[in-house]
Amino acid sequence: MGKSRGAGVLLSMIAGVLAGVLAAGLVMLAFNSTTWGRVSEEAAPVFNMEAGSPRVSLAAVGDIMLARKVGRLMEEKGNHYPVDAIAQRLAAADVTFGNLESPIGTGGTPLPQKGIWFRAKPERVEALVLSGFDAVSIANNHALDYDSKVFLDTLDILDQRGIKAVGGGVDIDHARKPVIIEKNGLSIGFLAYSEMADIIWSFNYPRMLMASEDTPGIAPAGPRYEAEILEDVEKLAPNVDIVVVSLHWGTEYQYSPMDSQRDFGHRLIDAGVDLIIGHHPHTLQGLERYGNGLIAYSLGNFIFDQNFSQQTTEGLLLEVTLTPMGVENATVSPVVIPQSQPRIAAGEDAARVNKLTASLSKDLGLDFEWQFDMPVLSLQEDSGMKI
Repeated sequence: MGKSRGAGVLLSMIAGVLAGVLAAGLVMLAFNSTTWGRVSEEAAPVFNMEAGSPRVSLAAVGDIMLARKVGRLMEEKGNHYPVDAIAQRLAAADVTFGNLESPIGTGGTPLPQKGIWFRAKPERVEALVLSGFDAVSIANNHALDYDSKVFLDTLDILDQRGIKAVGGGVDIDHARKPVIIEKNGLSIGFLAYSEMADIIWSFNYPRMLMASEDTPGIAPAGPRYEAEILEDVEKLAPNVDIVVVSLHWGTEYQYSPMDSQRDFGHRLIDAGVDLIIGHHPHTLQGLERYGNGLIAYSLGNFIFDQNFSQQTTEGLLLEVTLTPMGVENATVSPVVIPQSQPRIAAGEDAARVNKLTASLSKDLGLDFEWQFDMPVLSLQEDSGMKI
C-alpha cells in the first residue's frame, strides 16, 4: 500500500504512548526473557524476547464485518465511522492485518439455505484503507455468501485499493498461494485457511466454499487438509524471514480452543510458522507460546454488530515486533466495540478484558500472575519464550 511510515513515525507513536503512561501515573514497562514485567490494570499485558534487527511492527485484529447494521451506520455516518477511534493506531504499524468477514461487491446470488449472508458495498473498503490495512484474510465462512460473483468482486476491489487478499482466489492454487510483504528489509509471508471451507449448505446447490482447480473459493483447513497446509508452510519458510498463518477455526462463542487446535498449531510452528492469528469464535481466546512461535487462538470481533453479549463486543489488538529471528515482542491491547466502533478499552473495561486474557492465556501455559492488583507476566528460561 506504500505506507510512508518509518522509524520516525514509530518513535513518535511510542513517545506519545509513554507520555500518556506517565501522565496517568502508570507503571513503566521493562522486559527480557527472564525478568518480570508489570502493567496497571488499564494497560495491556506485554511480553518480549531478545532483540534482533531489522524490525517490522505488525498489528493484527479480529473479525471485520462491513455489512448489515455496520453498513447502515456507515451509510448514515460515513465510511470512516467504524475506524474513527482506532485507525491512527492501526496505520502506525508497518504492516496491518485482519480477517475480512464480509465480501465486498454488488449483485450476486445468496447461497441457498446458508441463513446469514453478508455483502458490503464497494465503498465500505474505505474503512480498511483509512486504517492502513496491508493484507486481509478472506478464508472464512462468509467469503462466498453471494457466490462467486461477489467473491471475485472482493478480490478486485481489494487489489484496486492496494490491499492484498490471502486465503482465497480464482482457483485452489491461487487460494493457497502466499502473500509476501517486504518491509524494512524483512520479508513476511502470509497464508490463510478456513475450517468451514468444505461445508455444503444445500444439497440442491452443492457449492462448497473451498476453491477447486476450476472454481473460485477459499483455502481449506482441518484434518483432511493438514498435509497440504504443512506443505505450503514448508515451501514458504525457506523463502521468507517470517511466516504468518491465519486460521479461521474453532468453535463460536467459546473462550478456549480445542485440543485439536492446539495440536495443529504446534505442528505448524514445528514446520516453520512464527505467528498464528486465529479468528471465527467471535470472542477472544488466550495466547500460547510454543517453541519459537506465538499462537493467538482468537482475537475476537473487531468491527461487528453482535451486541447481544459482552463477549462479542470485546476483542484484542495484537501488536508484535518481528525480526529475522521471529517474534521479538508482543503487546495485547483490550478492545471494546460500542456501536460497532472498536476502540482501545480504558478503566474497568480494560481491567476486565486484561484479566480475562491473562486467565485464558494461563490455561494455555502463558503465565500472567497477579500482584498488587496488577497483571504480571513471568517469563522463565524454560517457557519457550527465548529463541
